[in-house]
Amino acid sequence: MSITTPLQLAAKQSISCLKLSEWRALIIALLLAVTIASLMAVLGERIERTLMRQGSDILGADLILSSSRTLDESTLVSAQESGITASEVVQLGTMASHDERFLLVTIRALQAAYPRGKITLEPPTPLNIPKPNEVWAEQSALDRLNLTLGDQITLGSVSFTLTAVIQSAPDRGRGFISFNPQLIINRQQLEQTGLLGPGARLSYRQLFAGTPTLIATLRQRLEQNLKTGEKLSSITSEEGQQNSALNKASSYLRLGALFALLISAMTIFLSLRRFTQSQYKRAALLKTLGVSDQQILQLYIIQLCLAWLLCSVAGVILTWLLESAGLTLLQGVLPQPVPAASIFTYLSGPLLGITILLCLGLPSLFKLQNSNPLQLIQDQTAPLTWGNKLPYAAAMLILVGATAWYLNNLLLTISLTLCLLVVGGLLGSLGAYLSKFISQKFAPHHPLGNLLFSRVQQQQRWYKLQIPVICLLFSLLSINLIALNDLLSRWQAQLPEETPNHFVINIQEWEKEGVQTLLHSHQIDPQLWPIYRGRLNAINHQPLSEALTQKQQDHPSLNRELNLTTTIQLPAHNTLVAGQWRASKQTEKTDTPLIGQVSIEEKIASELGLTLGDIVTFNIGGIERSAEVNSIRSVQWDSFQPNFYFIFAPGLLEDISASYLTSFHLGDNSADISRQLIEQFPTLTLIDVRQILEQLQHLLTRLSMLSSLLMLLTTSAGLILLYVTLTQELEQRRYENALLQTLGASQQQCKQLDRMEMGLIGMISGFMAVIISELSLWPIHQQLLKLDPVVHPYLWISLPILSCGLFMLISKLSHRQQSLASSYRTLISR
Repeated sequence: MSITTPLQLAAKQSISCLKLSEWRALIIALLLAVTIASLMAVLGERIERTLMRQGSDILGADLILSSSRTLDESTLVSAQESGITASEVVQLGTMASHDERFLLVTIRALQAAYPRGKITLEPPTPLNIPKPNEVWAEQSALDRLNLTLGDQITLGSVSFTLTAVIQSAPDRGRGFISFNPQLIINRQQLEQTGLLGPGARLSYRQLFAGTPTLIATLRQRLEQNLKTGEKLSSITSEEGQQNSALNKASSYLRLGALFALLISAMTIFLSLRRFTQSQYKRAALLKTLGVSDQQILQLYIIQLCLAWLLCSVAGVILTWLLESAGLTLLQGVLPQPVPAASIFTYLSGPLLGITILLCLGLPSLFKLQNSNPLQLIQDQTAPLTWGNKLPYAAAMLILVGATAWYLNNLLLTISLTLCLLVVGGLLGSLGAYLSKFISQKFAPHHPLGNLLFSRVQQQQRWYKLQIPVICLLFSLLSINLIALNDLLSRWQAQLPEETPNHFVINIQEWEKEGVQTLLHSHQIDPQLWPIYRGRLNAINHQPLSEALTQKQQDHPSLNRELNLTTTIQLPAHNTLVAGQWRASKQTEKTDTPLIGQVSIEEKIASELGLTLGDIVTFNIGGIERSAEVNSIRSVQWDSFQPNFYFIFAPGLLEDISASYLTSFHLGDNSADISRQLIEQFPTLTLIDVRQILEQLQHLLTRLSMLSSLLMLLTTSAGLILLYVTLTQELEQRRYENALLQTLGASQQQCKQLDRMEMGLIGMISGFMAVIISELSLWPIHQQLLKLDPVVHPYLWISLPILSCGLFMLISKLSHRQQSLASSYRTLISR
């Protein structure tokens, strides 16, 4: 054959093969794989770029080096010399005064403009930082101090003129200090205020912005030279509710896309094997015409490549259309304009499609070279065998590697592989046995029972291959749906209607009763948490330098004072993971130091190597207290509730002075209550997080809509592929039904026999799919979505019934389609 002959023959053969259900199933599966892979890659890149840009603007930089001590200025100089934009911010909390009014505020002293983001002011000004002797303040500071533009604000020993109101600004800092009304001054005047004396709680931050390569190089250099108390952070390392939701949603999107690709890959695999079986006689005929084995392989590879090219073009077009729909759902959440995706990202779907096609297709195509021209004379059908296992093993390793890269979780990949493949292989034999057992028991009770049992015995080989695939298909759809529902339920549980949206801190002992009385008058029953500031000094009566490794000694919790509290009841948003909650009050008075009880959060316990029975010693305002670790708790840090690393049993700390913290939910009357609190208790700090909650709820709603879109695509793909696969199998039954009709069976009985068989296989497949789903959901919940695994009882009932009904419906639709096609051919012949 000439060079152009294989291409021409492959094109004609591709068109003629459209009559084959297995070729149509292959085209649909490949189109879905390309579309979904491209869509998730494009949406993921555009959303990630937008969030990274937005996050950097909020942080004020791409990379931040922070410490409670003065930072080395040589770092700024070297970064600027390498082409990185750099600046330094000093932040501290202090009292501001005006006209005998006092307010706890947070000062940010800027050396230069923020590397990322900008400060929005009213009235607008071209300046990036205030001039000397000028201050910019947030509206909340103006309201509480009764300020207007041009008034004087005293900070320490210096009076500043208020020249602008801050509408928005990056880099509020972290912790409760970030919620105070914010003031911005020039860094040059900070020393003049006299606020840098002993006891001042300062935060130093160096901010850097540049290209990803420069920032990555700088980060690597800084990580190697981090000093005690220094910390590096960026948008990817920031913690909080919003990032937790985004990370979980991103994990679900990756998981959903992976499931859709697995569904498509399974159909590609089955369709290729069926297609290969149907092409043995054609390949044998080509051999009689002088076509060599190598040319036959070349012909079918070209045919697959043509199919891939067609699906790639169509898939990219569908990606562009669905991409617009997905971004429309997030239009109110993502800042506009959304950065465009790269051309390579649009091609990721086609590249993944050709990888799946070649990995799963070549092992089947190699067998076409073994076709024998004698099959044309003897009218033999090629056996549907697995063939050489080595190509399939290589293809499986490639797919597992791609899965691990896609999920970025090797342990989860191994778990899924074991559940979906090893367990799936065992289900083939179990499914075939159950079908034979049930049909045998059913045979005496129905006129067609013996025929059903006979057919089941004949199809045992098909059941062993097809039932596991159908089980995996239903399992993937179930896992995808349940993961989405559990994720949305967790989101909603995190933000119930009565989620606290106001926090009050710095409540002193003499103010407790007054604050409670005021809140009770507005039908608010707050819980006041005592707050003690303490530093961990010893473990098991040994200094930290002896009790901990050097890595543990660098833990951030050891380089600052922690917020400690006491309570009798286990907090509602905490869960015991070890020990017992025995918060009995310490009343015994002895000459020896008191040893009380303390509960510790599980993550810090693991990082510091603390276990039940260990003794921890804290220095609290110069007073040492020791306590035995009697329980370990898991804490929902994203619950918008007061959370603590260490909770002491009451009594041990009661002789130490404490301030108090409370949180509560306010509705429409929040402005009135807030004003009364500030007027009656001017020294406390009121934190209003309503805006943050509203933004988060809006974000979660949009993310759930995007997740639902992916769920719809995946479910549609599964149902289409299930229909094509079963229709393809029912076509194989037509010959058997024709033989039964020649022996006296009616057409209606043949249809009923097909539905009974499909219903039986559907019920068995659905039941076994439940088992696979529950086994697979366990590691997915724990490792990917970070949710507590649960059993889903409704799945054990609904899935077998649903799959049984779905199989019978597809059988009915397939027979109707065949009847219409037969009637159409009869009409044409006339």
